[in-house]
Amino acid sequence: MLTLRLDGALTVDNEPPADLLITGKDRDPVALHDADGSVAAVLGALRRPSTWQQLHEQVPLGEGKLDVLIRRLLVTGVVTLGCADEHGDVATARFRSRLADVRPDAAPAGDQLVQLSPYALLRRLDDRAVVESAHDGTIVELHRPALAAVVAGLCAPAVAAAAAGHAPGGEQLLRLLAAVGLVIAPGPETGRPPHAVWTHTRSRNGLVELRTVAPGALDEPPAEPAAGTDIALPVPDLAALRRTDPPLAEVMETRRSVRRFGGTPLTLTQLGELLHRVARVQQRLPADPADDRSYAFTLRPAPSAGAMHELDHYLTIRACEGLAPGVYRYLPDRHALAVVNRDPVPLVRLINAAYLALNRVSVPQVLISLAARGDRTTRKYGDLAYSLTLRNAGVALQSVYLCATAMGLGACAVGSGDAADFAEATGLDPAEVSAVAEIVVGSLPGEDV
Repeated sequence: MLTLRLDGALTVDNEPPADLLITGKDRDPVALHDADGSVAAVLGALRRPSTWQQLHEQVPLGEGKLDVLIRRLLVTGVVTLGCADEHGDVATARFRSRLADVRPDAAPAGDQLVQLSPYALLRRLDDRAVVESAHDGTIVELHRPALAAVVAGLCAPAVAAAAAGHAPGGEQLLRLLAAVGLVIAPGPETGRPPHAVWTHTRSRNGLVELRTVAPGALDEPPAEPAAGTDIALPVPDLAALRRTDPPLAEVMETRRSVRRFGGTPLTLTQLGELLHRVARVQQRLPADPADDRSYAFTLRPAPSAGAMHELDHYLTIRACEGLAPGVYRYLPDRHALAVVNRDPVPLVRLINAAYLALNRVSVPQVLISLAARGDRTTRKYGDLAYSLTLRNAGVALQSVYLCATAMGLGACAVGSGDAADFAEATGLDPAEVSAVAEIVVGSLPGEDV
């Protein structure tokens, strides 16, 4: 049976306006809103391990509300999902992403064919054997070494009852692995190559698997129609910049990562100049009708493998003179910003994550997230696509660094990120568009007026 329990020794404090602040050793604090007391009721009931059904009986909430709350506690790491038999604990699952899929009713029938997910990895963690998901970072700890035989037996399609028979507790382990998506029905493999997904999940948190797309045209998609909410950006005088910009050698010698920013925010004019210099569409070139491998593409200040330009610039604005706080998308074809979200909650989450990644030195004024449309490069480069996207992201980050230095601004690449935060802020499907890199930009300290 599957059981729910609190993860380790946790301390729960009342902390308005979050209502509950949950802390514990070697873990980040979790703040949860609890206006009706339902969170406290569930946490109280889980002082002793309970099954999903038992929890429904102990904490009667409205239909569907308890399931949503349990999933929230699971994916924030407050509660673990485990399984046991008459001999004790069999395995425990811990989640890393708020977008992780949890399906407690996914137990396979005894005569059903099952197979290990291609994104599952059986490995050693300290002195324990674990099965880890590249898809969302979920880790299932095996409490008995013999259970590794059950996992290994699922490399080829097998009848569930036969696979479970490789070790005591195998049936319960199979149920848990199915509940977290690590055991699936056999079938054609879809999705990104496992090596690409593992690369991504080691660089950031959150759901990372991008869907495989059917073959299609490589032409760069046409510009989206102008919207009434688009914000035109100031266009810099490039001729003047050629005369006044510092030499490239000086810019490269003086470039440094800046984590402390000035009290006066950068301006909309400065932001427009930065984006114009690093990301705008300079020219559109049509496909060559004499070459069936040719496709329409664009030229931009920063290069991109195959001129795919699959990276979009999303800006989270906390402080910029002339621009309201919010999340925006840069439109490189017409040098404008599209309003994506002005809800302060996802904005604060993105800015705070960058602030923590910068060692809490200074709250960022502007965060630029590079979001990859995975199908663009996959159509042309197949398994090489993700590695090329990371190289393209490195080029884009360095372009921002050099331009910011030339402009007298500060910039610092962010060493971590969360695909779930970005997906919630933008409303984008993380299986189609996923943030792969971030950089913060702001005024230099001492530039205040």
